[in-house]
Amino acid sequence: MLIGKRAVPFGLPDLSGKIHQLSSSEGRWLLLVFHRHLG
Repeated sequence: MLIGKRAVPFGLPDLSGKIHQLSSSEGRWLLLVFHRHLG
């Protein structure tokens, strides 16, 4: 976990396929959770 470090710019799709850019959350707290599916 990196706290207080700048992240590289990226975008991720939501469940409907709309892309959300990290830059659109600038200045606000953002919690990202990554997990992988096993199988």
